[in-house]
Amino acid sequence: MKKIIRGIGWALVAVLALVFVVGGIAWLRLHPSPPGLQVWTNGRILTMDAEGTQATALVMEDDRIVAVGSDRDVQSWLPNADVVLDLDGRTVVPGFIEAHGHFPGAGLVAVAADLNSPPIGTVRTIPEALDALKETNADQPGDGWLIGFGYDDTMLEEQRHFTRQDLDSVSTNRPILAMHISAHMAVVNSLALERFGITAQTPNPPGGEIRKDAETGEPTGLLLETASRPLQLEALNMPPLQQIAVVRSAAALYAAQGFTTVQNGLATLVQIKGMSGGSKLGLIPQRLVIWPKDELGLEVAEGKLDLGAYASERVHIGAAKFVGDGSIQGYTGFLSEPYHRPGEHQADYRGYPNIDADTLKTQVKAIHCSGQQVAVHGNGDAAIDQFLDAWEAAIGACPAEDPRPVLVHAQMARPDQLARMKKLGATPSFFSAHVYYWGDRHRDIFLGPQRAARISPAASAAALGIPFTTHLDTPIVPIDSMLQLWTPVARETSSGEILGPDERISVEQALRAMTSDAAWQLRLEEQLGSIEPGKLADLVILSKNPLDDGDLRDIEIDQTLVGGVTIYEKPR
Repeated sequence: MKKIIRGIGWALVAVLALVFVVGGIAWLRLHPSPPGLQVWTNGRILTMDAEGTQATALVMEDDRIVAVGSDRDVQSWLPNADVVLDLDGRTVVPGFIEAHGHFPGAGLVAVAADLNSPPIGTVRTIPEALDALKETNADQPGDGWLIGFGYDDTMLEEQRHFTRQDLDSVSTNRPILAMHISAHMAVVNSLALERFGITAQTPNPPGGEIRKDAETGEPTGLLLETASRPLQLEALNMPPLQQIAVVRSAAALYAAQGFTTVQNGLATLVQIKGMSGGSKLGLIPQRLVIWPKDELGLEVAEGKLDLGAYASERVHIGAAKFVGDGSIQGYTGFLSEPYHRPGEHQADYRGYPNIDADTLKTQVKAIHCSGQQVAVHGNGDAAIDQFLDAWEAAIGACPAEDPRPVLVHAQMARPDQLARMKKLGATPSFFSAHVYYWGDRHRDIFLGPQRAARISPAASAAALGIPFTTHLDTPIVPIDSMLQLWTPVARETSSGEILGPDERISVEQALRAMTSDAAWQLRLEEQLGSIEPGKLADLVILSKNPLDDGDLRDIEIDQTLVGGVTIYEKPR
């Protein structure tokens, strides 16, 4: 994973004030009620239940599914139906569940400069990136933070990070933060460094690095891992109007991709309060899963904090989340063997952990023994070892029947580590889109051919009977449900090469990783993840059946419903 967008939150009081100041009751888009009794017929319904049942018709009453079967089975409901829909052969699947992401980070596009390179964006050079920042600076004048996101040094023609001098050319009158695509590092301008008192004498924080010029010793502006987090938190603590724009943009993007449950996988208390309030106001039509960051989980474990007040029927407070290492494409993932081409690092460079092994072990134990679910970000296999050691100690101290610890990303999980996950009851969530977006560079630069072929080993996990999910870690990459479905099935890179064909999985397995298995991993399987009587009517209508032959990326989202209410319908 890449830790990101933890500072996007808003004070509920500020939002309530804006509701009335900006537009009165029109801003109070409280969740609408479902239309009553709905009967859908003549479809192809992939229930994703345990048996993989398929049907042609379903019945919903209020926000629940009441019947699933054949067209004949639902005839008795038709006379009293408030809505009758002929699906005309289209496919219905459970609403997609974001197993891991950073909602509402996708909405940054509404207020920040997009610095992504192909295949996501169009920026190919540093001057082009600076032009994008200048355009946003002109569109949003003032002295507040100017933010850019998504730059990738390995995709720029210059093959380097920005410097403080680069960003100073955009503005010296306001602080600037340009986030790396991994979100595990950022570059800031001189004013931002001054604001945080970062100088040549400032030491590196534990788990991070302040990059300094080899000749002058002055900070270059590049801040890695924990060194960048205080600045990211301040920059992303936007004014209320900007935050509302981010949230509304993100909600619309997710709805158009069929996501009915979204996640913030590393939330601050400010953000938890904001998202809980935003849900109550109807600004977020999806269901929310919030993973508090580790510090909050520890406060809960110590009895100093109760997050229950922020939960509701639409907001689920889930696992306490730790960040074990960084990103492989940022050279901060923690590997057991050196990077293939270490770049500016020493030949034996393996990256480093964000948190030392003993501290992780102590804190994971505290979280688990307090009854909370545990989630740990681990990209490199050395970081995964640290997680498994910590979890083994925790479960040994406080045995539990069904704790479901989550290893987020599990990108470099070795066969022996998968076997250990199986033994310890750990469940991975694979960022499978690494194959598409970074597979070529993992093979040629970061990992070499053999290790790159094993990234996101979903087939190996399936062979061991380990439940797993997939995710996009949005906004690290755009929210794109069909690309998420396609990548672990095809394992094709953005250049068209196949990377690790032995780790391909079936379409049904990939679909379960976004629906029923995602619900299970998040402890929501009693309510979500499959189309069965009694469960919530969170549904997606697809233009084609993904189980049929054809390119999964050609499938379109026709309609998305949460609790029987349409939150997106494809324009006709």
